Amino acid sequence: MIYTNIVKTLEPMHEVKNIDRDFDFFKTCKAQRLPYPKDKDEELKIKTQQMLIVIAGTILGDLKRNNTNLVSRSLLFIDFDDVQETESEFLGKITDKLKAVNYCLYPTLKYKPDNIRYRLVLELDRAVSREEYEKLLFGLCLDLAVKFEFDESNKTWSQGQGLPIVTEFSSDNLRIFHDGFKPVPVDKFLHRITNSQQWVDAQKKQRLPKTSSYTTNSSGKQKYTGVFLEQLFEGATVGNRNIWWRQMVDKMLSVDTPIETIAKVMGAINFNLEIFPEPLDQKELDTIFHSRIKNHAEKGGNLY
Repeated sequence: MIYTNIVKTLEPMHEVKNIDRDFDFFKTCKAQRLPYPKDKDEELKIKTQQMLIVIAGTILGDLKRNNTNLVSRSLLFIDFDDVQETESEFLGKITDKLKAVNYCLYPTLKYKPDNIRYRLVLELDRAVSREEYEKLLFGLCLDLAVKFEFDESNKTWSQGQGLPIVTEFSSDNLRIFHDGFKPVPVDKFLHRITNSQQWVDAQKKQRLPKTSSYTTNSSGKQKYTGVFLEQLFEGATVGNRNIWWRQMVDKMLSVDTPIETIAKVMGAINFNLEIFPEPLDQKELDTIFHSRIKNHAEKGGNLY
């Protein structure tokens, strides 16, 4: 199934009806026309309040986008940011490596001829779990061998990806819909990745150190994540809510938390009456959200 919405919303995802095959959606969906962002502030506004995002798979419950409700994915997405190759070299690798499978490729918001940015959508031959999705992502990035800056938010299970867009620097003619072949054979590909030395090495790196960030260290002091979660669920008094939220957003930005995750955390905590009996209204919350992200960007911080 296909679900769409914008990032900055507490509303459920909207299920797109009358689609027999999820991959076909990318052949017929109309590209959004949006302005090329002139600065990071405008980029943030477009990404969180205007740009449509999509999830392909199965969302249960209230259809709100989170890691619990999303039970499987039917398409795999890879964002190619800051590609360090010419456009012809990049497209050559994609068309050569993926000639036997079905895929869609289209430019993203900040694409320019001198700033190559594309989103790749791959059809899978079956729905996959969270662990399988991350493993496929790892293996396909290795196989494609494209020189680019990997966006860690690709690993976020419930991350929504932007739909095709057109700016003054791009055209929908750049969208490639490669169909009539085969979907990626999930089980065969997973078997190959699992038995590869690259995957074994990557797992070794992830297991070091083995101590959990939710536990205490040898001196009895809580680690950063544990302290942060305690502060988050303690909430704040009525007169201290704005300052408290600014501090919480700054802390999340300091560890490169994706902006859409920050927005979801703010909404979930602020409107939980057990934590905030008197929550801030949505307008105040939005003001804090945008001001802290703008401040972070002006200081040279990354936005994910």
